[in-house]
Amino acid sequence: MLRTVSSILCAPRSVLHALCSSSLPYSTSPRGNQPGGTSHGEAMPHYKLVYFNLRGRGEPIRWVLVAAHQPFDDVRYNRETEWPFKKPEIPYGKVPILYVDEKPLSQSVAICRYLGRTHGLAVEDPWEAAKGDEVADSVHDLLPHAAQIVYAKHANDVEKAKMLATEFYTSTLPPVMRELDRRLEGREWFCGDKMTWVDVYAACYLSQLSTHHESSMEAVPRLKSVVDRVLKLPQIEKWIKERPDTPM
Repeated sequence: MLRTVSSILCAPRSVLHALCSSSLPYSTSPRGNQPGGTSHGEAMPHYKLVYFNLRGRGEPIRWVLVAAHQPFDDVRYNRETEWPFKKPEIPYGKVPILYVDEKPLSQSVAICRYLGRTHGLAVEDPWEAAKGDEVADSVHDLLPHAAQIVYAKHANDVEKAKMLATEFYTSTLPPVMRELDRRLEGREWFCGDKMTWVDVYAACYLSQLSTHHESSMEAVPRLKSVVDRVLKLPQIEKWIKERPDTPM
């Protein structure tokens, strides 16, 4: 199914809920130097994001696009009824995938990095950029652990889900959060004095993780500040309020 962002945001909540897949697998003003352009002053490309009707690995890409004020087609496949037929057409047979003027780009971190560089949400300094990549990859490494909790819950294995959640929120997540907080000492954002795609990417995932364990942010005030400032961006607030209502 294909929906443009504008059409999704105008759809009734009941309709959005009906679009959700039954299984759980793993417009604003454009930015740029000219209306509709990129940070390089070029014509704005056409973006089409393909993923499932979930937040998951597609959501940080949506956040970066929204943060950069870039309209995009939000294509959400039903995993059971549509994905088996679409999978052979997709590079690597995996989503998310972003089509940029019909040219495909895979891997969520690579996609967010590309969008950041294209739309002024990146830094020029190679070291700062590499440290930003490190942050994004460190957050990305948390996903398989968090996903195991979700799978156990949806398998109705309550005891396993509880055990995995306890391990994740007491052993896996805290050292990462502490290190990310330390990286922010003496700076406003992960890559210096400007918000980049890295901040948006980290805020997207960490805000979702912390909703299931609110105390996880209490000991990391600098990190919490970054997450809160991203969440308070008007375009991100609007997206969260009006995005499709999905279970994860």
